Amino acid sequence: MILTKDVYELFLDQIRIDKRGDGLEVIEFNRLIRLVNQEVYDDYVKLFEQDLESSDSMGGFKILNYNIALAANGGMMVGTLPSDYYQLIGKPHYLDATTVPAIARYLDVVSNYEDSVREEDYLTKASVTYPTCIIGGVDGSGDMQIRVRPTSVTDIDIDYLKTPTVPFLDYFIKDDTFIKTFMDADSVPNLYEGYTYLDPVTGVTTTGGAGVIVTSHTENLDWNDDDLSLIIAKLMQKLGNILPDEGLLKGGMAEEIKTRG
Repeated sequence: MILTKDVYELFLDQIRIDKRGDGLEVIEFNRLIRLVNQEVYDDYVKLFEQDLESSDSMGGFKILNYNIALAANGGMMVGTLPSDYYQLIGKPHYLDATTVPAIARYLDVVSNYEDSVREEDYLTKASVTYPTCIIGGVDGSGDMQIRVRPTSVTDIDIDYLKTPTVPFLDYFIKDDTFIKTFMDADSVPNLYEGYTYLDPVTGVTTTGGAGVIVTSHTENLDWNDDDLSLIIAKLMQKLGNILPDEGLLKGGMAEEIKTRG
């Protein structure tokens, strides 16, 4: 895990923008780091398990043996994928208790068209030994579903990649000096007199005083420390495009190439 406040401060050191004034406010940083975080994730997903580096970096995003209960619906058994689901890694499986000892059966992931073709043929249709599933459809909450055949399968386990946490840096300000105090993730700090906090979710402003506390919305990055250089390099490129600053852009591109070896 990388602390978002560390990324912000290291980024300022790298581009030395803090010596030119408040050229990069936290609100701008939060927009950039969200884009960069997703970009790094997408880059590693494309190379997932093709090399050791991508496997190590994506290790924290792997969720293994997640159990999903199924219910009959439209001739299939339907379950809801977890809200942080991104994509499957490997085949879903279930434990076939009709054998002694029970053995794992792996589901073929098929398209809707393949499912209909296979179900028309007695020799290829789904069975307890050769089950199938389709990814698709959403429940009432908008979460994606998985549809399983045959109907004798009541629950399955999946291995999947979760979506990355959206990083965010939250803070409050000292009224007379305008100095920012960055808040840790999952913290509920005291807001003392002379400080002001603007809630980024509700837009409500809180004035500090005796017994006043606020809830932090800071979210840290899921990545390992060895991914920090790549994140900083991509931030430099993003900022170089926005300012625009050709030096930052070239520097960020060169640093990313060096980081990737």
